[in-house]
Amino acid sequence: MSRRRAITVTDEAPTLTLKAHQDSGGKTVLQVIGDIDLVSTDYLRTELLSAVEHGTVVLDLDGVAFCDSSGLRVLLEAARRAKIYGAAFRLAAPTAPVERLLDLTRADQVLEVFPDVDSALNR
Repeated sequence: MSRRRAITVTDEAPTLTLKAHQDSGGKTVLQVIGDIDLVSTDYLRTELLSAVEHGTVVLDLDGVAFCDSSGLRVLLEAARRAKIYGAAFRLAAPTAPVERLLDLTRADQVLEVFPDVDSALNR
């Protein structure tokens, strides 16, 4: 008989912070700070999918140190949801680890990626 071991997330787990604001044109900028991983993706998904239902969203990734496959799945899901609602979903200022993930998975060919927030807003 095999034993199952419970995994407990402690206060030492990486956290994710989202800061949202709108530009003068009504586009939402969501600034992400922390790690996008299995621990944080439910929170990110909830906020991101809600935002794309209301118009263009620029996800500022300048504060992201790490993104795993669960995070990538949320980004792709947000892009699909934005199309359904006739909105745009853009990534801005990806850090080197995020750029590497996007490049290795070729997600950068599917997602709109910009070097900074201003260029993503002014597209």
